[in-house]
Amino acid sequence: MKLIEQILSQSNLKEAIHRVKINKGAPGVDKRMVEELDSYFRKHQAEIKYAIMKMMDINGELI
Repeated sequence: MKLIEQILSQSNLKEAIHRVKINKGAPGVDKRMVEELDSYFRKHQAEIKYAIMKMMDINGELI
């Protein structure tokens, strides 16, 4: 499994969201509150993953 696939795996993303919630992360540039994270990610997960994968070049490196 490629590193990007591991990063974008469901279990890794779930853990990352869990850690943000535990740390009571502050809103980012998008002004979203931690409480909004689950519903936003559920709704936009496929788009987010696609956008990240689209940034990869043909050799699998981020561009």
